Amino acid sequence: MIDRQNRHRTCIRTMMAICLASLAALAGPALAEPGPPVETARAQAVDPEEPQPDAPDDRAAAAADCDAGDAEACTRLGYMHHEGDGVPREDALATPLFARACGMGDMTGCAMAGYAYSRGNGVALSHERAASYYAFACHGGEATSCSNLGLAYIGGEGVQKDPERAFELFRQACDMGDNAGCANLGASYSLGKGVTSDQRRAARLFRRTCKAGDEHACYNLGVLHRDGLGMPRDYKQALALFEQSCRADDKSACGNLALMVNDGRGTRRDRRRALELFDKACAMGEPESCFSLGRAYQTGNGIERDLARAVDLLERTLELDPDTESAAEARKALDAARGTDSGAPVEVVVPKSRKSAE
Repeated sequence: MIDRQNRHRTCIRTMMAICLASLAALAGPALAEPGPPVETARAQAVDPEEPQPDAPDDRAAAAADCDAGDAEACTRLGYMHHEGDGVPREDALATPLFARACGMGDMTGCAMAGYAYSRGNGVALSHERAASYYAFACHGGEATSCSNLGLAYIGGEGVQKDPERAFELFRQACDMGDNAGCANLGASYSLGKGVTSDQRRAARLFRRTCKAGDEHACYNLGVLHRDGLGMPRDYKQALALFEQSCRADDKSACGNLALMVNDGRGTRRDRRRALELFDKACAMGEPESCFSLGRAYQTGNGIERDLARAVDLLERTLELDPDTESAAEARKALDAARGTDSGAPVEVVVPKSRKSAE
């Protein structure tokens, strides 16, 4: 993620992940490995350029310049409405301005129009239109759009799935200095998507983007340390990287950190802290952590037994992802919790070894 110290905030992004088979052993009957171990970066919005000191940046001036045919002013005005900067936040006004700027040749406007269509911000969601905007902006040299278009080819959103094409787009974005592109390139090497797997190259790319401030790349680097991929296994280093990314509210990092704390890998075993971390990851939408926490409440393992809370968490697991790795176990546990009173024994559901998920 790009971190710019200016008045604009980086947009919240939805994670689109591809999965690698889990190599870590499960710690016990109430635990499952949370989230894909190595993941692509989130789709990126484009941060606006820092305005020049003498450039007018109020809405009236930007609107006048935009009406006069200044493409950059249209993009700047779009950001104002998108971020609520001095005006009410309203994507229904922002997105047409980005599209207008794009039509006048501003590639940042094209990138933001693509992002808007990919999220349904102020317009009907359309992955096809998003991909078209990204392709146009990428051709015009806008690096973030190349990375976002690569994600579209990974997920088959608006285009046919094509991991080889995605790999080339990630490499192009990385060559242009885009951190997310480099992080996604690392994920492609690690997962062997569109290219022969090369964990050493993946580690170099994750390390580079982690140092540049991409916390999800730090998480991915932690996975390689934890699993001994492209480097000797190092639980302490993995733990430190998961801690760092979890502090930045990376849900996968928090979930995997919880597992390591629960298992005592790289640190002393601490069930109470593990449950707190599962709770944090679940609150951010990590389904496997909701499952682990739900099973803890169901069995009373490290926490006071609470079947009502267990039911809520197991239901949330399936709402977040009905196809998550522990979905079958979650359904069985949910049936048991719904049909068991507080004094009856609870069936112990043992998660199976995880398989890779496309």
